[in-house]
Amino acid sequence: MDFKTSQKLYSGARIGKYSRACAGNKHMTMQLYRYNLRLCQRFYGVLSLFEVILRNAVNEHYLSYYSDSDWIVNQANNGKLLAHYKDEIKQTEADYKKRGIYNNDKMVSSLTFGFWTYLFTKKNYKKGGKTLLKIFPNKTKGKNQADIYLDLTHIREFRNRIAHHEPICFDGSGNISTVFARKHYQLICDYISYFGQNPDKVIGWAEKPDDILKKVDSIK
Repeated sequence: MDFKTSQKLYSGARIGKYSRACAGNKHMTMQLYRYNLRLCQRFYGVLSLFEVILRNAVNEHYLSYYSDSDWIVNQANNGKLLAHYKDEIKQTEADYKKRGIYNNDKMVSSLTFGFWTYLFTKKNYKKGGKTLLKIFPNKTKGKNQADIYLDLTHIREFRNRIAHHEPICFDGSGNISTVFARKHYQLICDYISYFGQNPDKVIGWAEKPDDILKKVDSIK
């Protein structure tokens, strides 16, 4: 694809970010755009794995804590842990039951990454018996609820940036940089370690972003 066609398809404003970072070099601009796209593809796999691990760990914890296989639905009542999500949860429950496929696994998979990170807010951590950090047996000593909620929020925002097709190959001034992406990659790896798992083995299920990060750096 030539440069003019890429501007037409992806918009001049979008391509312009890459062009400015590459000092107007058309070949480098196209190359950087492709690298960013591939980098987002790699991170999509990594983030998908992380989200599944997180939600399953939270679910298993509260299944045990509440001794209730329907804890999600039963906690979605006024004054309880999931009261904020009451309408959404009750509607999802009704939809699954109408289709005859309701179970805990369906409920878990239907809820967003935002939902699972929301459970780590100060208010919900307290409502959940101040027990949720037990899902991180290998967390750094001294890391508390507020720290973990902030970290998970950063990961969620990084995920949303990719989902909304925003670039992750720049710094705050629009210069080519992998610092932002590497910072979040390390954060994800740290939390996989907190779960007591080996990040390399877990992320190995998806394609790692390391080689694409190096390619982005090579353009600078």
